[in-house]
This record gives sequence, structure tokens and C-alpha cells, in this order.
Amino acid sequence: MKKPILLLAAILLFYSMGIAQNASIKGTITDTINKKNLTNTVISLLRSKDSILYKFTRSDAGGNFEMKNLQAGDYVLLITHQTYADYVDHLQLTNTSQNDLGKIMMTLTVNLLKEVFVKQQIGAIRLKGDTTEFKADSFKVREGASVEEMLKKLPGIQVDKDGKITAMGEKVEKVLVDGEEFFGDDPTIATRNLQADAVDKVQVYDKKSDQATFTGIDDGQKQKTINLKLKDDKKKGYFGKLDLGGGLNDRWNNSAMINRFRSKLKLSVYGIMSSTGKTGLDWDESNKFGSGTDMEFSDDGGAFFIGNNNGDDLNNSSYEGEGIPKSWSAGLNYSNKFNDGKQSLNGSYRFNKLNSEGQGNTISQSILPDTVFVNKESSNSFKSQQRHSLNGTYEWQLDSTASMKLTASGYSGIQNGFSNYTGESIDGLGNLVNQSIRNASSAGNNKNLNANLLLRKKFTKPGRTLSLNLSELYNANNSDGYLFSVIKTFDKTGITTSNDTTDQRKISNTSAGTFNSKIVYTEPLSKNFFVELNYAFRNSKSDAEKLSYDKSLAGKYDLLNDTFSNHYKFDVLTNTAGIVFKYNGKKIVYGLGTDIARSNFKQTDLLRDTVSTRNYTNFFPRVNFVYKFNPNSRLSISYNGRTNQPTIQQIQPVADNTNPLLITIGNPALKQEFIHNINFNFNSYKVFSQRGIYMYGSFSTTGNAIVTSTTVDTSNRTVYQYINANGNYSTYAGLGYSIKLKKLDANLNININYNNSRYNNIVNGIKNVTNNSAPGIGFGIGKNKEKKYDFYYYNNFNYNSSASSVNTSIKTQYWTQSHNMSLNVQLPWKFEVNNELDFNIRQKTDLFTQNNNVFLWNAYIGRKILKNDKGIIKFNAYDILDQNKGYSRDISNNVLQESNYQTIKRYFLLSFVWNFSKNAATANQ
Repeated sequence: MKKPILLLAAILLFYSMGIAQNASIKGTITDTINKKNLTNTVISLLRSKDSILYKFTRSDAGGNFEMKNLQAGDYVLLITHQTYADYVDHLQLTNTSQNDLGKIMMTLTVNLLKEVFVKQQIGAIRLKGDTTEFKADSFKVREGASVEEMLKKLPGIQVDKDGKITAMGEKVEKVLVDGEEFFGDDPTIATRNLQADAVDKVQVYDKKSDQATFTGIDDGQKQKTINLKLKDDKKKGYFGKLDLGGGLNDRWNNSAMINRFRSKLKLSVYGIMSSTGKTGLDWDESNKFGSGTDMEFSDDGGAFFIGNNNGDDLNNSSYEGEGIPKSWSAGLNYSNKFNDGKQSLNGSYRFNKLNSEGQGNTISQSILPDTVFVNKESSNSFKSQQRHSLNGTYEWQLDSTASMKLTASGYSGIQNGFSNYTGESIDGLGNLVNQSIRNASSAGNNKNLNANLLLRKKFTKPGRTLSLNLSELYNANNSDGYLFSVIKTFDKTGITTSNDTTDQRKISNTSAGTFNSKIVYTEPLSKNFFVELNYAFRNSKSDAEKLSYDKSLAGKYDLLNDTFSNHYKFDVLTNTAGIVFKYNGKKIVYGLGTDIARSNFKQTDLLRDTVSTRNYTNFFPRVNFVYKFNPNSRLSISYNGRTNQPTIQQIQPVADNTNPLLITIGNPALKQEFIHNINFNFNSYKVFSQRGIYMYGSFSTTGNAIVTSTTVDTSNRTVYQYINANGNYSTYAGLGYSIKLKKLDANLNININYNNSRYNNIVNGIKNVTNNSAPGIGFGIGKNKEKKYDFYYYNNFNYNSSASSVNTSIKTQYWTQSHNMSLNVQLPWKFEVNNELDFNIRQKTDLFTQNNNVFLWNAYIGRKILKNDKGIIKFNAYDILDQNKGYSRDISNNVLQESNYQTIKRYFLLSFVWNFSKNAATANQ
């Protein structure tokens, strides 16, 4: 009896399942213009709640399609066909739905603007592999807006006042245009001079080395990169921008850029003349031979290192705000493809000149085991710099299996300037301990060359490759200057105890060259499993000659000072071999491996005729893991270990008395650092609800970290010497959420971040541990109504805390907040009003008692002119309330510092801006 009952139950179950999946849809795909049915069109059915694909099919030769046995539910119908705009509709199916959609009209992309109504919805953000892609037109900006203005509205991306970009917590190091360099490493030329309406997509990803991109196996090298993909119609003709402005009090801002694109040819020219801080210079051609050694903690909680900056302001993308600048900049960029695309050439030339003069005040506190010193200093300075830069890339696809890529860049520059300082130090009881004056001047030149050749070969067996990478890097800096300093010291009763004078000529000639070579072979072990074998050779040579001459009785600087003079060479020879395994599945991608390196140090002191050698053996493990939950959600985790060699400035046994109250001494016994770093990143985005979530984090710890041993005497004379220490770490993490508020038709972004670090050093022979932490939260909201207004608001709150174990009675805690709002309103008769409000609040402390809150209000009123409103005449007002202040606050181990400096204040400009273009589309109109 049981068997018939079970059989009946099974029949009922299958019957009910059949009923539950009896819904169907069908229709015919048709071209609206040509009135013909479209074959091979993709028809996809996605679940509304999570945008996950449920079923898909293709239209037949007659343009017809049908889907049967569908489950009841809410769905999104997505229809795509090459050269046609996506068609999107919402469907609600019951168990018995038999939907005949009839003829579905598709519209050619080029005709979208000509249609009265197109039923479509294009996803604002898409995840493609390791790339986050933003559809530019989904983030509305005012007409004539720059790419930088658009980037500020993208979820997970922040742009500061200097144009520096942060994406998902990481600094963006490159901005490409259509995948190619645009004026080398100068991102603001693209972000501030290209129009937002020229961009089709903004792609954010970690750019791997060319060798890793070719092999598909991560080598741990990456750069956070933004690629601007231009619209097709912008690649057929020319477009550009002209901005001419002048005002009272020697204020002027003139710039022009023209882009000529034709087929595979791209030609761009720009020029800038400005006294308002616009320079268009490089963001960060950072010191290529090692970072600094002292960790700082800034107002926003970000930990960074200082120490070996060459003081070259031409390393910055825009004027940083210290002093009053005048700048001149020009450049030419050329890109083309030849021989049916098998050969390509991209290159640019730039000229930059920057003059700046200014003054400032600094107050700092040195925390010692038994007391504190408060230091106050005033300064004024002038600096003039100029540079010629060239860069280029040539690629040649030799055949279907072999290719070569040659890249080269370099610059040559000169600089000169002077600085004057006056200062005093007070101890914890309020007693004056020293007074000082210091004058410094110098003139010099610098040059750089960086060349790289990559040869690639693919074999018949898929996954089997061979590549060879050769690179050469050279950098040189030469300067000749003078230092004059007078320091008076006092006892507790105020009586002068010493009066020291320094009057020296300073000559510095430094150079560093590195040759690298790496050969990589990959072999498939199975369909999805690969192995990489590699060998690398590196030869690095540094030479630093630092000479100080005292003035003789004859009034000439001809007495060599042995204490502050040295000629030193530092050579490192490294051989590395490694193996890496990679698995590449549909949902899971992972790789693991290690390199083994043998390094030989050779240090030569030419003045003292001594030579020392050391040898190191290192393991460099690396692991990466990626899990793809679905096409729009993924998690990635990576770990790598690496070394950081001491720079010649850190290792050279000579005292640097550029500031006689702060003397730095190199240490020839320094060991190399070893850094362990872990990163994770999670992204999830729902296309149709336009909801995005991203999480990121990083933790790094450093063994044998290069830090400073600080000795401070009773007169507050400080001597720093580089040493190795353990226990240093830094970490940061963040969470972001973005969503489209459909009822308000606005975009909302929320982010939470946290930074924490521990820094170990020695203060007056006592181990000092400085702990820093900085949690923060921010949110932004933007709303746009075409031809009426464009509104955006963003804020950020940060709490900063720092404490040093060398003196536990002193703990620094303060909060900062920033608010930024932009509002552009379109008025009748083609007038528009624009407001930019930037409000920064900094809490006072027991040490920093000055009010440094700034409410910066910039605005303009303009009237559009010319055909299609491409031109505008504007009256600009900068810093309307006359509140702008140059300000910075930093924490560096046991030193707290706040600086105020001269910066650009209120001015007015009358300007004319013309966004011009001519292409196939505008020609037809």
C-alpha cells in the first residue's frame, strides 16, 4: 500500500512543479529605424532582488525568441545587441503568465539623442574582473564640467583640493586616457582639462606590471590606476577648452588645451599661465631610491613617512598652497598606431616653471622623558624651478606570438632659492633656552632617466609563455649653496652661555643608478593551473659627495670641514630566483609562491679610504586569493613580503647640519628592512537598484625598521641618527555604501574609516613607543536636475589620538571636520551661478591654541554665449570672506607640529571659458 501512495505523491509533486514553472515570455526584436528584425540578439532574464542572471536566450533568424517553464517572480528583462542601446523592462510573472511582448523596438546608439523616448536603464557601475567601471553619463554634472568634478561624485573616490585622488582607500598613482599615458605621469592635465562629457567610462583597477599582465601571474607590483575611456564621437574630430582670466593685484589664470583625434591618431597640446596656484605639474614623482624614515600622522589619520624629500616642488601635481606662486607650463602629447595596429607610439614633452615666495610660522613640541620643549620659528623664502620632461612608449606586435614594448622617460631641471629663519625654544617651565637665526641659499640642477624593454613570446601550447624585462634607472642631483647660522643658548637665569656661528659653503653631488633584468617562464599544468619560474638580476649603485667648507681668514670658503663632509659609495648586487603557482577558476582565483634572493652590500668611504661588505639571504613569499560571488561581487585578499634597502642618505656616515639645531647623522651599520603586508578588498554592486558596498583594509609590519635615535641636550639641540628597530606597524580599514535614492533622484555615499599605527624609536637613550589612532566617518549626497541645478555635499569627521611612552603624562587628542558643498544653478537668459563652500574646523589643544578654522567660499556668476552655449563669460570671486589660511598639523613620533604659512587669499577674476568641439555628430547637426 505504501508504494502506490509514494507513487501518487511523486506524481503530484512533479505536476505541481510543472504548474509552478509554466510561465513564459516571447517577442520579436526589431530595429526602429530600418524596420528589420534583428537576429542573434541576447535576451536575459535577471532576478530583480539581486540582479543575478536567471535565464537567457538569443533571437532566431527572424528576430523571434521565447522562454518557457519560468518560475513566478519579479524579473528584469535585459536585451542587448551590438551597436544598439540596451533595452530594459521590469516583468512580474505568475505561475500562469503567458506574456507576448510583441515587437520590441531597439535603437542604434548613435540615434539615442534623436529619440523622443527610449525605454532603457544602463547600470551606473559594473564589476569586470578586477576592474570597477563607472558609466560616466550616470553621474550628472553641470555642462562644461571637468573630469575632476565628475570623479568627486563617484562612490569610493575622493579628490582633494590639490587634485590628488583616492580610490577605495588607496592613492591613485596613474590616470590614463583610453589605456595610454596622457602627458606622462601628470594626471591633473587629464582630470582638470578634459571635459566630463567626453568620457564614456571611468575604470578603476590595480595596474600590474607589464610582465605580470602578460603572464597572468601576479608579481606583487601594482599601481592604483584610473582609465578614462572616451566616447567614440570624441575620437573623430577635435575638442578642447580655452580659459582666459585676469584681475587686480597681479592675479591671472590662462590655460588652453586642444585635442585632435582622427582614427588611431591622437594629438593634444596644452599651455598654462597662472598666478592662482594652477600649475598642472606632476602629483608624485616620488623619491625612486627609498622613502623616508620618520612616520607622521596627519589630520585625516593617514600615516606617512618623511625624511628624504629632495624639496623639489615640481614633484607636485599642483601648487600645495605654501606661499604665492607664479607658474608656466606647456606640453605636447602624440599617440598613433601603424601597420594595421601592430605598431603603436605614444609620447609627450612638457615644460614647467614655478616661482614661489612666501612666509610662515611653525610651533612644535618635543616630548622628552623628563621635560618638554616648545619651539617657535618664523620663515620667509623664495624658490624658482623649471624642468623639461620627455616620455614615450613604443609597442610592436612582431607576429601573433611575439611582441616588444619599449618605454622611456626623463627630465632635466634647474632650481635656485633662499630661505631665512628666526626661532626660539622654551622649556617646560617657561624658560628661554635658545634663540637662532638661519639663512640658507642654493642653486643646482637635477636629471633623471628611466628606460624599460619588455620582450614577450607565446608558444603553441596555451599558457606557455616566455618574457624578458630589462630596465635602467638613473637619477642625479647637484647643488651649490651657503649656510649662515647664529645660535644663542641661555641658562635657567637667562644668562647667555654660548653664541655659536656657522658660516659654510655647501656642495652636494649625488647620483644613483639601477639596472634590473628579469626572465619569466610560465607552463600550464592543467586547464586552470599554471606555474611560473623566474630569475632576476639587480645592480644598484649610489654615489654621494657632500662637502662643507668653512670661511678662512682670507674670506674665502676653502677650509674643508671633516665633520660635515664625506664622499660615499653604496652598491647592492642582488640575484633572485622564484616559483609561483596560480589557479584560475570561474569563481576562485589564487596564486602562491616565493622568491629567494641573495644580496651583497658594498660600502666605500672614499674620504676615509675604508670598504665594508655584507651579505643577506631573503625569502619573499606572496599569496593572493580572489573569490567571485557573482559577476558584480568579489572578494580579494593578498599577502607579500619584501625588503627595503637603506638609502645612501641614511647610510652615509656624515652629519647634515642644514639646520644646526636639528642635525642628522647617517649610520653605515644599518640593516635592510623587511615588510610584511596584507590587503583585502570586497566589492558588491547591484546594477538596477544602483546599490554598492565596498570594504578595504591593509596591515603592514616592519622588521628592522629604519627609525631614528634622538638625542636632545638641555639647550634643545637635537641630533638624529638612523638605527634599526622592531615593533613598527600600521593599519587602515574602511567601509563604504552608495545607493541611488529613487524618490529624491539623488546619489548617497557613506564611508567609515580607521587608521592606526605604532612607531618605535629611541629618545635620549630610552625606548619610545608612539601609538596613533584616527577613526573617521563621512557621507556625501548629490542631486542633479538637467538644465536647472547641480548640487553636491560631502563631509568628513576625524578624531586623532597620539601618546608616547617616553612621557605618559602628555597625550594629544583632537578632532577635525571638513565640509564641502558645490551648487550650480541655471538661471533664465542663459545665466548661471556657481558656489563652492569648503569649511574646515580644527579643534584647539593645550599646545595649538590658535584658531585655524577656515570657511572658504568661492563663487562665480556667468552668462553662456556662442552656439550650443559652448562659451561662458564669468566673474569669479575667490575666498569671498577673506578667511583662507595656510595650515598643517602633524605628529611625528615624539614631536607634535603645527604650521601656518602664507597662501593665496581673496581675489577676483573676469574670465572667458570656451569648450569647443567638432566631430561627425556635431557636423551633422
